[in-house]
Amino acid sequence: MKKIAAFLAIAALAIGTSSCEKILDFQANTDSQIPADSAILTISDAQELLVSVYDVAANTYGGWMQNIPEVMADNVADPLGLNGEYAQIWRWTSSFFNGSFGGQYRDAYIAIYRANTLLEEVADLEGATPDAIQRISAEAKFIRAISHFHLVRIWAMPYGYTSDNSHLGIPLKISADQTPQMRAAVTDVYASIIQDLLDAEADLPADNGIFANQMAAKAMLAKVYLEMGEFTDAKAKAGEVINSGNYMLEQDLTKRFSDHHNDNLPAEFIFTLVSTNESTATDTIVDERGTGYVWHYRSDDPNANPALKSSQDMYVAATSDTSDLRGQLWYEARNIGSPDEFYVVSKFNSSFLDAPLLHLTEMYLIYAECNVRLNGDSDDSGLALINALRQRAGLTDLSSLTLNDVMRERRLEMAFEGDRLFQLKRQGVQGEIQKIRGVDWDCPGMILQFPNFEGTAQGFVYNEEGGCN
Repeated sequence: MKKIAAFLAIAALAIGTSSCEKILDFQANTDSQIPADSAILTISDAQELLVSVYDVAANTYGGWMQNIPEVMADNVADPLGLNGEYAQIWRWTSSFFNGSFGGQYRDAYIAIYRANTLLEEVADLEGATPDAIQRISAEAKFIRAISHFHLVRIWAMPYGYTSDNSHLGIPLKISADQTPQMRAAVTDVYASIIQDLLDAEADLPADNGIFANQMAAKAMLAKVYLEMGEFTDAKAKAGEVINSGNYMLEQDLTKRFSDHHNDNLPAEFIFTLVSTNESTATDTIVDERGTGYVWHYRSDDPNANPALKSSQDMYVAATSDTSDLRGQLWYEARNIGSPDEFYVVSKFNSSFLDAPLLHLTEMYLIYAECNVRLNGDSDDSGLALINALRQRAGLTDLSSLTLNDVMRERRLEMAFEGDRLFQLKRQGVQGEIQKIRGVDWDCPGMILQFPNFEGTAQGFVYNEEGGCN
């Protein structure tokens, strides 16, 4: 019987999790050595490894990497006084990242590695049933897909940058083999992402608790197809999620991002990283997923000066209509009228935050945009969805729908969720915008340089030198 190694032991990396201590609690003597007692022999062990796949993915998606596309675009103010990575990114002058952002890159590939290990070996495990093999494999493909998607959007020029998408993307890892790889073409990366998600859509259960289910795969397909400019497919998948009846808009905007725990999630959450707080006989386990939001935007302290604040442009856009509850509830101006006036983001004000990666609001926006692009929203179905969002925000209905209307609502609804940069770059690919914060949308600084540990390991040459000036 083949054995599954719990994870690739990287000496410089320390990752802990309360949910899978059995898997992670061992000492490795070298970068590649896997102790024999870490081997996974049974389907129960594989399930624990699968939990660890979600767990390490959460290290990437707990707000930290959602912040980067906002800082790179026009939603976030200049992080004055910060000499770290956020400030470098905001100014488009960053060099290699080996701190927190380099760690996010590495975590994404560790999640991919563990997913690949499961995919290669799960069928040979003791107690493996067809249903268990199918579900575990589908969940592994889902996580592999979202991890590759995140990486290629941050570290490569967007889909459509070249006519055949032959421009360089990221190392594409579809096996557990850790041999260093050169960067794959963007077209190949996206083809792999789509296939993984289609497989997940076919094989995931309809109900899978707090883990990925069939609708999560459909929603992710809608998101990826939109990025690719495949508007017919994106509209179809978003429509399937909307029409499933499984989800409803959260009507209270203060609860879009808040403390719900896994037994009380908002009805519009499709896939989320759930914060937990569990007491045992000897300990209390706290696992908060949204720390990247809370730590950097948190504003419930009236004396706080958060690291990340809204840009004036974003603040004006959100508050220009005084009836808009999004402007009232999600923003606060401080030091009003002084040279030190700044704008605090109140969207993530919970101290114990869930981090939804897919929600119904985004499906409404995807469907509406695609319907406008495809047929000018001739049937008004996109208009109905946008008006539902506007009604929640306390606004009057629109009588017709344009692409600018959709994009405005997308910016207001998705602000600070890691969407803004990609929205603008998609519009750049379509020829609809030319500049982001005054520079070309496709300047080298609009993608991150690879961490230098990746350059050393992979041996590829960087053609993105950073900077837009």
